[in-house]
Amino acid sequence: MSTKVNIISGFLGAGKTTFLKKVISNMEGKIALIENEFGDVGIDGDLVKNKFTVKEIYAGCICCSLVNDLKKGIKELILNYNPDNIFIEPSGVGSLSQIVKSCENFSQNSDFDIEINNLITIVDVSTFQDYSENFGSFYLDQIKNANIILFSHINEVEHNEFQTVISKIRLYNEKAFILEEDWYLNDGKNIIEIINGFKTCNVEVKEKRRLLPASRVFNTVSCSNLRVFSKEEFGKILSFFSSKEHGFILRAKGMIQLKNNKFIYFDYTPYHNSLKYLDKCDETKIVVIGNKLKKQEILEIFR
Repeated sequence: MSTKVNIISGFLGAGKTTFLKKVISNMEGKIALIENEFGDVGIDGDLVKNKFTVKEIYAGCICCSLVNDLKKGIKELILNYNPDNIFIEPSGVGSLSQIVKSCENFSQNSDFDIEINNLITIVDVSTFQDYSENFGSFYLDQIKNANIILFSHINEVEHNEFQTVISKIRLYNEKAFILEEDWYLNDGKNIIEIINGFKTCNVEVKEKRRLLPASRVFNTVSCSNLRVFSKEEFGKILSFFSSKEHGFILRAKGMIQLKNNKFIYFDYTPYHNSLKYLDKCDETKIVVIGNKLKKQEILEIFR
């Protein structure tokens, strides 16, 4: 029996990890996850690793510099765990077309029976116009090659703007199923029913030319074992991220410790911020992704 591979794509901060946490816990059978972080440390794997088997691949993208790591990860999961479904969460700047090609190549040149089940892309409606204009091929590759497109943050735009986004997406991808509502408003079981309504997708990669490696367009700063922050110091961090003084920060996330011995997980994009207290934290760490980042200055703030 073949192992089904499901790729959950989406640009930085679109909601991929939230989707996985909601959906996978409601799925039947044995589930495994390959989690790819562009930075040098893994963050999202810590949020889901107690729920199912997780293989973390970081310090690059599995679409380019870490292709071999992706193939090795699939092989290890099949040999050691034999899952019914493998979910792959690429880096937010990963190329969906290249990841699909790597999975097809692995299937054709190995003795393992895998099939690509679904290519799901999550689109943050509130950032679509900005990111599609500024990050063109990187951003649109994920939309062009999906067979299911889901939306997040619909409530933050007017209805007419949302319909305009859908119309533009249809120009790039005529065949994909588009769920014209916020998937987050459905529970995990309902989302699975929607996804299971599709047969295994007929993969047709729409990006013929190879994209530039993500490292040529984006850069990252990562560190672990951070210093301890006061509440006042932490309150200034989000202002620091949005100031552009140390580069254009597209995404920052991590776990930090406060002086009152509480731990906080925070997630920043230029459009959305969130934080929550953690019951425990094995290691404090942060990943920052953006353009023209001033690495040493950013590190000084957190060390």
